[in-house]
Amino acid sequence: MIHEKLINYFLTPELRNKLHPEYDEVRTIVSGTIVATTLLLILPIPLFFFPPPLIGYYGLAGLGICILFSLKYYGIYWPPLILLMLSSYWVIVNDTLETGAIDSPAVTTLYLLLLTGFWFNRRLGLFMICFNILAIIFIFYSIQEPTEQNLYAVVSHIVLTIFFGVFFWFVQEQHDAARLQIREQQHIRIDLLDRAVKDRTQQLSTMRQNLASDFHDETGNMLSAITRQAAILKLKLKDQPTVLAVVDNIIMNSDQLYASSRDFLWSVNNNSDDPQELFAYLTSFGQVFYNQFDIAFSAKSAIYTVVESVQLQAFASRHIIFIFKEAMTNVAKHSGAREVFLEMAVFQDHVSISLQDDGSWKEPQEGQPHNGLHNMEKRSRENDFRFKVYGSSQGTRLQIEAPVHFTIVE
Repeated sequence: MIHEKLINYFLTPELRNKLHPEYDEVRTIVSGTIVATTLLLILPIPLFFFPPPLIGYYGLAGLGICILFSLKYYGIYWPPLILLMLSSYWVIVNDTLETGAIDSPAVTTLYLLLLTGFWFNRRLGLFMICFNILAIIFIFYSIQEPTEQNLYAVVSHIVLTIFFGVFFWFVQEQHDAARLQIREQQHIRIDLLDRAVKDRTQQLSTMRQNLASDFHDETGNMLSAITRQAAILKLKLKDQPTVLAVVDNIIMNSDQLYASSRDFLWSVNNNSDDPQELFAYLTSFGQVFYNQFDIAFSAKSAIYTVVESVQLQAFASRHIIFIFKEAMTNVAKHSGAREVFLEMAVFQDHVSISLQDDGSWKEPQEGQPHNGLHNMEKRSRENDFRFKVYGSSQGTRLQIEAPVHFTIVE
């Protein structure tokens, strides 16, 4: 668990996207460097009391830490990695010469170094086979009086280096082939899932559009018929004032129901999930609504994300429409505003829509229900919106932040 947390600390999401083609290799380097650095910091402690002191291993540990932070902050790892490899040879060769030369147990550290090279990268492992052989030959010729036993040790180490190099190459090649096969299978499954999601999305989109179209035809025709019949009834009963009031209420309720059904049907349409379409709908309503009150109305939108396929959650637009229609109505009725400004900003993970006016803000009195704000807050909670109201002597600002997701664009 701690090891995974360290890897995630050094391989941030931004760095993962940057190193996507070679992410597995870099993850191996980070993992190996963390383990090796930890061992290098611990290993010299019990050996420090025996000659010679292994100070060089602390230097290697420091270089390992430098690799990790160079990768995290600059995205660079190969130059410090090469420096660490060359420094490792220098430390191991010096340690070997001081503890028995070619007969020293420290020679076996070269095999461990070779293993880490192949673990990181097969091409690097091939170069390290040559470096290991050169290091063994250098150690042999550093002896003042070589013997047949020393020569036998040199030949044995060279043969073992070649053997382990070929073995590590074969194992790593099998590992890469298995990993490539797993990736191909994952890509196939992802493609199948993508196609299934696209087909399902298209089916739902078609169903929503057909539902909106059919319901609009039926409801629109019925409400229009009710309004026409009520108007005819009003003409026939013009001499009966008490009945005319009832007829007027029928006409008014019919008109309000038609307006509400238009909002509902528009939100059912698939395009309503697009924030730009929603903003255009609210802007159109605001322009028509405030013209009858002689209130100046303006709107502005901005997009702060590189992803063009931003979509609201399904049917979220309907609740946003109800919230802002309620807010626009409250401004016209209670604030005394002369100017209203509607603004939308699209971000990576949410859409922010706000309504600003220059009217007077009235604090809700204690004990008296404030149904307008209460309904807005209730809708926001039910749909995971962030609802904020800022009131001051300069006016009122109502703001909604709604979560978004991204659709797949072919």
